[in-house]
Amino acid sequence: MKKSNYRILGFLAAVMTIFMVSCQKEQVVGGTAVQSLAGEWWVKLDNGQDPTGTFDNSYYTLATYNLASNKPDSMWVDDYANVSPGKPFWAIKGKVGVNVSNRTFSANNIANQDYESTFTITNGKIIPGAATAPGSKVKTDSIYFEIQFSDDPVPGTIHKVGGYARTKWDADDHY
Repeated sequence: MKKSNYRILGFLAAVMTIFMVSCQKEQVVGGTAVQSLAGEWWVKLDNGQDPTGTFDNSYYTLATYNLASNKPDSMWVDDYANVSPGKPFWAIKGKVGVNVSNRTFSANNIANQDYESTFTITNGKIIPGAATAPGSKVKTDSIYFEIQFSDDPVPGTIHKVGGYARTKWDADDHY
């Protein structure tokens, strides 16, 4: 009789533990300070018509994301040079200043984290719902900015970068 009482008490303790754990409130995970600017992007440089011959007509990968400090005044711009998959356009990674409410970003001679160089970004803008993905025809966000590299083969060249937010539909990916 003693053994069965211990089994019943053990079973009840296990049920109560499961019940108590399942009643705990789940944490609500919030967004980041720059979430309206953050994303993965498919971009072309100079609309695929680069007069310097540096870039081809390909789509290149780009990411914009928050810093670890999660401050609303800056974000990373990263072309995934050291990460696969993706096709970087220059091997850039740097912190740029942002204005979240206007969805704009820029930077002047910022240090490149991928190798020793600098780059400048001007006229950076994210436009919600302004692009149509080429395969799926889904409306998605648009990105545009102008960039100048300190080690460009043609010094002083300003490249125009434009594209759309990655939809994750196979028809829209350019891997």
